[in-house]
Amino acid sequence: MRRVPMRVLVTSPPGAGHLFPTVPLAWALRAAGHDVLVGTAAEGLTGAANAGLPAVDVAPGAPIGAAFGAGTGSPAELADRMRRRGQAIAAAGSRADPLLLELFGRVSDLMADGTVALARWWRPDLVVHSRLHPAGLLAARAVRVPAVEHGFNLVREEQLAARFLPYLAAAANRNGVPLELPDRVVLHLAPAELMVGDGDGWPMRYLPYNAGGTLPDWLRQPAARPRVLITLGTVVPALAGLAGLRRTIDAAGHTDADFVLAVGAAADPTVLGPLPGNVRPAGWLPLRQALAGCAAVVHHGGSGTMMTALGAGVPQLVLPHGADQFGNADLVVRHRLGLRCDPAGVTPQTLAELLSGGPATSGGPAAAALMAALPPPAEIAARLATVGTLAEVL
Repeated sequence: MRRVPMRVLVTSPPGAGHLFPTVPLAWALRAAGHDVLVGTAAEGLTGAANAGLPAVDVAPGAPIGAAFGAGTGSPAELADRMRRRGQAIAAAGSRADPLLLELFGRVSDLMADGTVALARWWRPDLVVHSRLHPAGLLAARAVRVPAVEHGFNLVREEQLAARFLPYLAAAANRNGVPLELPDRVVLHLAPAELMVGDGDGWPMRYLPYNAGGTLPDWLRQPAARPRVLITLGTVVPALAGLAGLRRTIDAAGHTDADFVLAVGAAADPTVLGPLPGNVRPAGWLPLRQALAGCAAVVHHGGSGTMMTALGAGVPQLVLPHGADQFGNADLVVRHRLGLRCDPAGVTPQTLAELLSGGPATSGGPAAAALMAALPPPAEIAARLATVGTLAEVL
C-alpha cells in the first residue's frame, strides 16, 4: 500500500531547460508534505541545490557534456552543428526526430544505472521525469511504481515513451529491468489550444522557475520608452558564445527603445564590443519578474524562455540557434505570439515591428489568459497524492 506521505523521485538530464520546469511541481509536492529527491548529474546538481531540493549524482564522472557535443569544436563549428540539428528536429514536426531520440537515449544510458540504483534505494512511490529523459521510465519500472512524464514546451507525442524503449535496451539488460513501460501519466504545461501533436494528458499551468536572482532598482522604475529584454538562455552562450546577438545589438542602437542585455555568467558581453547607449548589460535576472516591466523580449527560442514569455503575455522575437528552438519559433509565429528571424537578419525594422502592437503579436494576451486558467502545480500534486496507482484515474 502507498505510504502517506509519498516518496517522489524527480529525475532529468542536467540541463536547466529540462530540470527547471520540474521544480515547481517538486516544490508543490514538498509543500504538501511529501519527500522529494532529485536524481541528476553534472550542473543539474547545482541547479537542484539552488532550488532547495536534495539531489544525488547518478552519473559521477560520466561524459555527459561530450554526449551533448560540448567541447568538440570551435564556437563557430558548434553553432553550425546546433543549427543543423535544430533544423532537423523542426523538420520532424511534433514527432520527435530520431536524432533527438538517439541523443537523449545516449544521455539516459549514461545516467540509467545510477538512476535505477537510486530508485531501488529510495523506494519512491512515484517517479517524475523530464519528457526527454527515459531513464526515469526505467527507474519506475524497476521498482514497479507509476511514472509521470513532465513536459516543458508546446509539443506532445503519444508514442514518445514507447519510441524511447529501444534506446533503453542495454541499460535494462544491465540492471535486470523488463524492457516495458510502467503505468504512466503525462503532464502538458500549456492549454490544449496551444499544443501541437497527439496524445492525452493532464494539463498543468507552466509556472516559471528561472533560478533566483536580484532585480536591480533601475529595472523596477517606470520606463520613459519601451523596454526590451534580450537573452540567449544558458546553453547557447556556453556552447556558441554571443555571436548570434551581433546584428540585434546593432539594430537596437537604431531603435527608439531601451534594451536590457541579460546573458548571465556563461558569456562575457564585452565580446560584442562597445554597446550602444540604449543597451544595458544586466547579468542574470529572474526572467518572469524582469519581463513585468518589459514591452517585448528577444530570445533564442529555448522552451523555458518561450513559455515564460507566453505566460507573461509579452511579445517575442525568436532568433533560433538549435535544438527545439526552430520548432518553438514556428509555434510563436503560428499562435501570433511574436516574430521569428535568423540571428543574422535582425534589422531596426524587425525590432520596430516587434514593438508595433500589430497582428503578429496580437495573440499574446489571450494565450496568457488560457495559461492562467490551468490548474497550478499544487492542484496536480494533490491529484497525484490521491491515487494508489495511476490506473485508477486514467
